[in-house]
Parts: sequence; structure tokens; C-alpha cells
Amino acid sequence: MSGLLRRGIGFYKDSRLKTKLFIIFGFSSLLPILMFWGISTKVNENALTEKVNQMMTENLTQIAERTNMNLEIYTNLLYQISQDEQMTDAVNDLACGGEEGAVAYYRISRRLKQYNDVEGDIRCISVICANGASVVYDAGTDSAIDNLWRNYGNLRMIPPYRDAEGEPGMILTPTVIFREGEGYTHYLHISKRLFDLGNLDRGSIATVIISIAESSMDEICNPVGEMEESGFNFIVAADGTVISYPDEQYAGRRIKPGQSVSDFVAQTGILGQRRPEINAYADSRTGWTFYNVYDREAMLADVHRVGMIFLLVGGLTLVVALISILYFARGISNAVNEVVEGMREIQGGNLQVVLPIHSHDEFGLIADNFNQMTDRVNALIEEVRHATAQQKNAEIQALEAQINPHFLYNTLDSINWMAIEKGEYEISKMLRDLGIILRYSIGRSNAVVEVWEAADWLEKYIGLQKMRFDDVFRYSITVQEEARQCVIHKLLLQPFVENAIIHGLKELEGGGMLRVSFATSESTQAGAAFLHITIEDNGAGMPRDLAHKFNDRAWAVGESGNSIGLHNAFSRMHMYYGERAAWKVTGMEGMGTVVMLRIPADRRVSGADTDRRG
Repeated sequence: MSGLLRRGIGFYKDSRLKTKLFIIFGFSSLLPILMFWGISTKVNENALTEKVNQMMTENLTQIAERTNMNLEIYTNLLYQISQDEQMTDAVNDLACGGEEGAVAYYRISRRLKQYNDVEGDIRCISVICANGASVVYDAGTDSAIDNLWRNYGNLRMIPPYRDAEGEPGMILTPTVIFREGEGYTHYLHISKRLFDLGNLDRGSIATVIISIAESSMDEICNPVGEMEESGFNFIVAADGTVISYPDEQYAGRRIKPGQSVSDFVAQTGILGQRRPEINAYADSRTGWTFYNVYDREAMLADVHRVGMIFLLVGGLTLVVALISILYFARGISNAVNEVVEGMREIQGGNLQVVLPIHSHDEFGLIADNFNQMTDRVNALIEEVRHATAQQKNAEIQALEAQINPHFLYNTLDSINWMAIEKGEYEISKMLRDLGIILRYSIGRSNAVVEVWEAADWLEKYIGLQKMRFDDVFRYSITVQEEARQCVIHKLLLQPFVENAIIHGLKELEGGGMLRVSFATSESTQAGAAFLHITIEDNGAGMPRDLAHKFNDRAWAVGESGNSIGLHNAFSRMHMYYGERAAWKVTGMEGMGTVVMLRIPADRRVSGADTDRRG
């Protein structure tokens, strides 16, 4: 071995410089390529796994957000039912029995059918009295008799009714399996006890239950066209009940005590014998855990293929480099010298220098970019001259434009004092508020303001509208303490509020109500939170088809001859926040409209809510 090494060293010493260059380049390139291939493959596997896990967790967070937004629609509907005085009166009559109870049965059934039409994923709405009397409207059978609970004798024994006993708020009951016909169906339930607000000492008079198809949850977890054999999402309740699963036969089942999620997934057989990678996100609002499952080996297959390709390309590159290194050395030197000479010309003040382009390789690209840079520098110098002149003209125009607002404010102030002198204090207040609104609207129209300032402006704006329409409605503006210091673009909410007043409350004779609320929610994304804004009215209500159109982002941010104010508002949200903004419009004719907005916001210190009412 030592003799072979000595002969090798002797051969190297006696070789010509060109041969030595080849030998050194070969050894110094081959070993790093092999080392880099091994290390980079391992690092890429770990990095890709970590990145995919992070992406999957973020995706689960978004799925949880969408699920909560979807559930809010049903809880809002349940809240409307609990506040419906006609429903409360009918339930009292139903509990009494007799002829009044029979009439009340059909009144409640018709009312439930109206509520059932709000969302297509609702299977049925049930009202179960404390004495056992009940009314169920089933959208699947369009019947109050042939309903989802047909196999239950006493509806007070069904799981959602028992879950709601003794609970004052909304209760989520995990997915329940029903046998219908030759197969099985799966539904989860939201329950709330109903109280007679005029006789609270009686306690709960009934329990209202909304039954929702499990498929609506699965559509959120695994949208059509996105689910692949190598990965899917599902939801599990705190007690181990599977809320939603791609193979619906497992929805409503419980994961056995001591059985891991990995074992449960393997039992379902969706991924076959492949080893799954599982990510989880626990949602504090619902108490549910959202899981993502994907095949890690399938995910890393591309990394392995890229590694082999890298080895092949590295070997070929090494051979080509050994052959062409001497040829390229001379070309590199010439190209670098030309660039350096051009840079010296520019340093001397000659911005008209042009480098010759001998080829279309990297050095030709450098020369071309160098020439483009000098052209761009000359163009920028000219643009600066032009922009300076334009800025000077804009400043003059801005000073001139200040005359009209100043004149308008002074005129309003003069009219205000005339109203005070004549004792018209209500007119004076309206003029002061109008002046504040004009100043807020005209100044820095695209600026951002804190939520408390936007809420203060909305209070004055709604107050003027309320006076304008002879107090046919009341209003409530609620700002969560954590949301007060968040920032929002000026006048972003004005089109939504104006639409609620003009198209929802304007034609009412009285009893109208407009609610605007601001609240924040946490996100697992580092350093991020969301601001939730709700504009709700009990006016004429937006048609369902129009509400669904506004929930289509492409349609909502487009231009239209109708509802141009809302199109403009949604377009601004999309322009300011992009895909980070989200909204949901819900309307029911004759019942009102709810617009829920979500935009990014900064987290603030927790505290009590502040409330403004009129």
C-alpha cells in the first residue's frame, strides 16, 4: 500500500501543470459532491417533513376557523329561535295540550320550516318541551312526523336533549349514527334550552335542537377535488367520538380507550399498509381536535429522486468541468476585465458606457444587465427631475384644495350657532356630528385608525341616520377591550352599515335593531391574531341567492351595477389584506342580515368590553 502511494505521489510530481490541475479538481470535487449528497438528502428529508407538518398544522388552524364560522351560523340561528316571542308563545301553548296545543303544533312546525330554509346542511330542527311534547320539522322528508328521531319514543332521552340539561348556553353534541332505510346516516347536533323571558321563574320550557349533516364538516376538512389517497383530515371530539371522517362509516364511532390515533387510522384502512404522519390541532372554542394524516414515505419520494438525480448530474458535471475548465478560465478572465473596465468608466462619470455582448451565457447576461442598469439609471435621473416638478405642482394643488373644506367647516359652524341662538339644540347636535363626520371622511381617506376611533365615528354616523329616519331603529356598538387598539382602514365599515340601514331598516315602522361588534381571536400563526367584526340587523333581510353571491370572493370583489357599496368594501378588504381577509354574509328575508368580517389585527391586553348604545 505504501509503495502504491509513493508511486502516486511521484507521478503527481512529474506530471505537467495541466494534468495536476485535472487531478486536484477531480479529488476536490468528487468527495464534496458525495458528502453533500448524503448530508443534503438527510437535511432535506427533515426540513421537508418539518415544513409539511407546519403547513398541515396551519391548514388545520384554518379548517378550525372555517368550522367555527360555519357553526356560528347555526348558533346565530338557534339564538334567533330562542329570542322569537312567537315561538315562545307557541311552545307554552304546546305544553298546555288540548286544542291550543294542536294549533301550536302546526304554528311551530311552520315556523321551524322557515328557519330550516336558512342553511341547506340542516337536516331537522326539533323543539322538545319539558313535559315530553315535541315538534320536529325534518327537511330531508319535508315532514314533521316522518323525521330523524322516528325511532325514539320519548325525545327527552335523545343525546342532545340530555346534553343540554342544566346548561344555560349552546351545547355541541358529537356525531350520532342513525339507521335509515338500508343504510346509516350521521348527524351532529347543537342544542339550547328555551326560556320564557316573561316568566323566568318557570325555568326552561323546552330545548331546541338543530341537527346538521356530518358531510358539511367533511366538506370543510376535505374539499371536493383536494383529498388525495396520500392524505386527509378528520375531527374528533373530546370524548373520543369521531365527528367527521372521509369514510363516513367511522363518523359517530368512538376511538377505543388506549387506542392511538395512528392505530385508529390504520384500522380504517384508507392509507393501506403505509406508515402515516399525523398532525393535530386542538380548538379551544369547540373542544374538538382536528387531525391531518399523510403518507410520509410518499411525501419524501421526490426528495429521494432528486438526490439520485443530483448524483447523476454531479458526476456528469464533474466530467464536463474537467474537460472545459482550462477553456473557461480564459473566457472568465476576459469577461471580468470588461465588466471592471465598464465600472471604472461609470465611476469616472460616463453613464453612456456600453459593454459588448459576445455570447448569451452568464457573462453575456451580466453584460446585458449592466447595460440595462446604465439605461435605467439614466431613466431614473430623468424621472426624478420630472417627479420633483410634479411634487411641486401637487403641493400647490393641495394648498388650493384646502380652501373648500375650510369654507365648508366654517359655514357649518355659522349655521350651528344660528341654530343654538334659536334654541334648536337637536339641529345643533346634528350639525356638530356632521362636521366631525366630514372631517373624518375627507382627511387622510386611505389612512388607518384605531378601532375605538372608527367605532366613535360610526356612532355619530348611525346617530344621524337614526334621526334622519325618525328613530325607526335602535343601535348597539360593542368594542371588546382587546380590540380597541387594533387598527382598521378608515370608512371600511361605512358601506356595510349604510347597506343595513338603507336596504334593511329604512322601511320599518319601528322596532328595528342594528348591532355592530368588534372582537379579537387568537391564531397559532406566530405573532398573529384576527379582528372579527359583525354587522347585524333585523330588517328586510338580504335574499339568500344574493348573500351566497357575496360569499363568492371573485364575485364580491368584482364590479356590479347593484350593491356597488358592498362590492367596493369587499374589494378594499381584498386589496388591503389579500387572502388573509375573510367574510360570511347570511340573509333571511323578513328576518334580517348578518355580515361577519375577519381581518388581521394586533393582540392587545385583555380587559372588559366597552359598549355604546342608542
